[in-house]
Amino acid sequence: MESIFRKILVGVLALVGFSGCAPKVEYGVPHANLKVKATVVDQAGNPVGNTRLVLKNSKDNLYLSDFETETDGTVSESLYFTDELDDISEVNVVYYKEDNPGLGGKYKDDSVSVKVKKVKAGDGRWYNGDFEMDFNFKLKEEDGKDS
Repeated sequence: MESIFRKILVGVLALVGFSGCAPKVEYGVPHANLKVKATVVDQAGNPVGNTRLVLKNSKDNLYLSDFETETDGTVSESLYFTDELDDISEVNVVYYKEDNPGLGGKYKDDSVSVKVKKVKAGDGRWYNGDFEMDFNFKLKEEDGKDS
């Protein structure tokens, strides 16, 4: 009887011991939140609404996201990134004439470099934190009137 009990006990302990040695597996995707606040105006300071802008990483100029302004030229939007964000301290905000056919080709392709501020630290694993950026973008007219 004691022999059977020992065999069962050794078997159970072996199973428990092996399962405790298994590597820890984590599932997830690196992610971060970015709050964008912006105003887009023409050279006279008038708001330019319904304008699509593209965010690109300053480090390697890769596409991050895009957004569109309201009719009053402002935007206040939260973007969720599911990407490895090694260096998001600065981004390029780009205006492409071809992305804005509603503006009739009035403005030149242009970009502005914007500093990004970290407002909340990540957890050191998958969550990279909360970031925000606040900027004004003054578009230049195609006909060369850059006041």
